[in-house]
Amino acid sequence: MDDRGEQDEPTQTTADGLMRLARSVVELLGEQAIDSRLGTKLLKRLDKEAKLVAEHGPEVLSKAQKRALREVLEALEHALHQADANTLVSANARLRSSDESTGKKAKPRA
Repeated sequence: MDDRGEQDEPTQTTADGLMRLARSVVELLGEQAIDSRLGTKLLKRLDKEAKLVAEHGPEVLSKAQKRALREVLEALEHALHQADANTLVSANARLRSSDESTGKKAKPRA
């Protein structure tokens, strides 16, 4: 799909719809029902759609609506960072547990 052609097309998506979808993705990430890689892809698509809504949407967005949309997308981005951090902490804990069970000692840091 050509992004430039898509940017000129009107959309029926509303700002409210995008915000509800972004909040749902945040919730699913928190429940670990979706992978952060999928969340990242959804965020990219939501960002593109938000630009379309702002420029060619079915409604003219007020400053408050634009700010609210931006804030919910930022909340999604934060949730993605948190999910990635949680994944790293869990992986590190599994490695430590594995090292302890095999009797390996961690190398001292220089």
